[in-house]
Amino acid sequence: MTSSPAPRVVVADDSPTLRKVVASVLTREGFDVVAAAEDGLEAVQFAHLHQPDAIVMDVQMPRLSGYVAARLLKEDWATADIPVVLLTSLDAASDRYWGAQAGADRYLTKDFQAEELGQALREVLAAAEESRGGRRLYPDPAELDADEVWERTCEVFDRTLFQTSLAASMTALAATCPDLESTVAGVLGVIGAVVESSLAGVLLVGERTAYVTVNHGVSQSHYREFLRRSAEVVSASTGGHFAMEDLTMRLADPAGLLGQVDDPAEADLATYLSMPLRGVGAAGPGSVIGVLALSSAVPDAFGDAAMTTLRLLEASAGLVVDNGRLREHTLHAAAAGALPRPSSPYPTLR
Repeated sequence: MTSSPAPRVVVADDSPTLRKVVASVLTREGFDVVAAAEDGLEAVQFAHLHQPDAIVMDVQMPRLSGYVAARLLKEDWATADIPVVLLTSLDAASDRYWGAQAGADRYLTKDFQAEELGQALREVLAAAEESRGGRRLYPDPAELDADEVWERTCEVFDRTLFQTSLAASMTALAATCPDLESTVAGVLGVIGAVVESSLAGVLLVGERTAYVTVNHGVSQSHYREFLRRSAEVVSASTGGHFAMEDLTMRLADPAGLLGQVDDPAEADLATYLSMPLRGVGAAGPGSVIGVLALSSAVPDAFGDAAMTTLRLLEASAGLVVDNGRLREHTLHAAAAGALPRPSSPYPTLR
């Protein structure tokens, strides 16, 4: 009976002494140290070149820190399944938090015992194997030069900055919008800035109200079909019955684009997309409070980039809208309608 091969590990630390110490400890613990990197950039290169079973690396290193290297590895499908253990002298709660946010599977300080490091590696390897169902795909070894690593790093941070800015714009609405209508208008405004659509709308269950913004010229049939589908989606999501005719309509169309097109056939609905809005209000956490819907007169209008962006915004949009609903109900209950309401971008339609 043959024994299984020793797990292969890459070690990264800018101190030659610590590289030797960690490699020696891991070897005694039954691991095969296949490479020792001098910094985070080399750690990324060796991960792609050797496809190890795990990586143990320092945080404070030249060129790329352990945090950045871990994030870069976890963002790449070819290395995302490789467990990362950060081994560092940093021990503040904020350091441990940021290590977890970077994707590290374990965080240890350099006052570790040999058995502690070995046990931590065995645990993250077991967890990785379980999550993969006992199987792992090994990509072909890839040799990355420094420029390629820097390019990938810039791509990851550019995407992360975009996601963070988008989430901040959405959540800021909860503090800056005075009422439900301005909140919904703000949510649709953020979405409209990053996803092109002809109509964008929010249909709320409890209020039985649809807020619709017209972004491009569409036909009346496009508008009616948009509402009909949205009502059907709400019915399916909640188990209730919603019909277009039962809704209070709030339409924002300052440019008069609805129905004002030369060829209505070219402005009919060709693409429709919807996703549930979930809140944390009286109906309970995760309950459907409404539907966010987008449509376009262009076939297959919402590609992978749009879908990725919308998935990023789905949770925050639901929470922000639900916050606006709760604030509205609270104000009505406290003031009994005595407070003046700001002008609305959505005149009431029946």
